[in-house]
Amino acid sequence: MPIQLKNEQQKKDPPRHNYTVTLIILILLLSLSACSFSLFPPIPEAEASTPRHIATEAEAPAVEAVAEARGPIPFAILYSALDIPHAIYEPAQGAYLGAWLAPGTTKPAFEEMSGKKHAVFAKEMFVGDDFPTTWMLQSIAAQAAPLIMLRLPGNAGEDFPLVELASFANELGNFNLPSFIVFNPLTPGHDMEPEDYVLLFRYARIMFRTYAPMAAFVWHSYDNLTTPDSPFYPGHDVVDWVSLEVLAPQTAEGFVRDVPAQLAPFYQSFQRHKPIILLPVGVGHFSRRDYVYRVPGAAVEIVRVYDAVRFAFPRVRLVVYGDHRISTPYGDDFSLTREYALLDAYREAIADDHFISRLAPAQEDGIAWMLSPLHGYFYEGQIFIDREIFTQANNRAFITREINGRTYVTAESVNWIKIATDHTRRVIYMHLGTGQN
Repeated sequence: MPIQLKNEQQKKDPPRHNYTVTLIILILLLSLSACSFSLFPPIPEAEASTPRHIATEAEAPAVEAVAEARGPIPFAILYSALDIPHAIYEPAQGAYLGAWLAPGTTKPAFEEMSGKKHAVFAKEMFVGDDFPTTWMLQSIAAQAAPLIMLRLPGNAGEDFPLVELASFANELGNFNLPSFIVFNPLTPGHDMEPEDYVLLFRYARIMFRTYAPMAAFVWHSYDNLTTPDSPFYPGHDVVDWVSLEVLAPQTAEGFVRDVPAQLAPFYQSFQRHKPIILLPVGVGHFSRRDYVYRVPGAAVEIVRVYDAVRFAFPRVRLVVYGDHRISTPYGDDFSLTREYALLDAYREAIADDHFISRLAPAQEDGIAWMLSPLHGYFYEGQIFIDREIFTQANNRAFITREINGRTYVTAESVNWIKIATDHTRRVIYMHLGTGQN
């Protein structure tokens, strides 16, 4: 049944925010945060539990050991593209650090534990819930941008909560600060029709442009195979950023999903069009499948995931780790703050300057690095690049070699393009200069 807009909305304006009260609260909050005592309650102790069964697992082999392998070592290929439009709040380089905190964990406490300031903090709420004024003020005090995953009550329903949404947008706009709104993210098994979903998204975008113009609008997908051609994608004109959930539960056989591999098809589809948010990232260290803690493997995987983001996915511009209790059918635990080893791994993973602690100023459109669906190899002391990349250069003379059933060319024989190689990151950079692949 088509969704109907409530007519009574047109008869009244959304309630206005009391600026005086907000200003007094904000001044008080900022003043208290400068004092020697903490305004926020201490982080709770880990919940009591039965003695844990800790799985002993071998750590991943060192990069040097892998590099000495006799077989071809795969390298990602990044190529330069020109005139890529930058979205609102998109940095020229790097990715913002973000976190979705567990109940009871405060922003100052989490940043102290992680050892680095975060640019974005996330929360989830429904249209019609009380506006999170205190949480917003705490975000301001932490000098962080709020990210709100804003869901509609129910999947479709017969009435769109127009009054409540207008009130929320108005309240958010009164704060006049950069923010991210992930509007009406769909979940597996939803019963919305594409036409209804797109209509609501586009209508909400207009409303936020009117009442909260500093909010970046985010379209979220739970399916990593989604493309801009999806009937549920609202269109580039109303989407500022796109986001994808990437969770890796862990079992006795290893990780259920490989996060970089899970991200790759979605990234390939959207990298030219929109900056990408990982929302949330989660690496499992416990599951009720067998009630075994696998902390060492999770620690190694957290570092690997963040390394992949900074090495191979340059247009992932915001990474939000999910420290809250994400609900899964098997009770997987993706949290960081309950295990010291995971916090240590997270501190190591985010220490690089690639991960940014504050929102960047507006950027001009320009060059950007795109991830090629093809790849290269380092083999017997040489860099090889997939021959298919050079389909428009058939008149060129290449030195070729067959590797794993495909034709590759040596980088040295591609002398009309500037090529740089980062062996530590296993990335080949191709400075095309024309934006073509």
